[in-house]
Amino acid sequence: EALRAASAAADPSRAREARRIIEEAVVVERAAIEAVDQAGSEEVDPTAMVQPGQRVRFGSGNTGTVLEVRHDAKAVVALGSVKVVVPVAELTPVAPGPAPRPKSTPTDFEPAAAAFEIDLRGLRGDEAVTVTTAALDAAILSENPFLRIIHGMGTGVVRDRVRQVLKSDRRVTRFEFAPRNQGGTGVTIVEFGAV
Repeated sequence: EALRAASAAADPSRAREARRIIEEAVVVERAAIEAVDQAGSEEVDPTAMVQPGQRVRFGSGNTGTVLEVRHDAKAVVALGSVKVVVPVAELTPVAPGPAPRPKSTPTDFEPAAAAFEIDLRGLRGDEAVTVTTAALDAAILSENPFLRIIHGMGTGVVRDRVRQVLKSDRRVTRFEFAPRNQGGTGVTIVEFGAV
């Protein structure tokens, strides 16, 4: 409005008044930006909100117990007999008690709907087989209909070993790669059926 008033001002006093308003707004805005920048530069330790032994909830709705908080802002969380490494920012502390079960079953085969997830990146083929087998058992025992396995794209060794395990497990109804925007060939989604 002040810019419009300055450009439409017929006499110099109105133009000066409009410019003064604009300059005051610039000073106020600059101070607000500096305050936000200064508040953002204060370092907050994200690991301070999550402690070992604490129950936490994942974005998927599952809960687990924090075993360890690492210096790289990731936490090792136990989900039944499976341990997963998750960024602390993705965890929400919860009150002690039983974990709520997901109320609906996904209608599509999507990783976002997966109720259980493991990350195998950085493991060797044999280690990936062991962790995958344990995760399958844990997912079945906890009655999760889906398992999301992050194996990465790398050389394909871990992916191939995981898919061999899935092909040979009769509890697995089907498995396929995640949609491209949710991991593509670096993630396999597993669906369980009745044994």
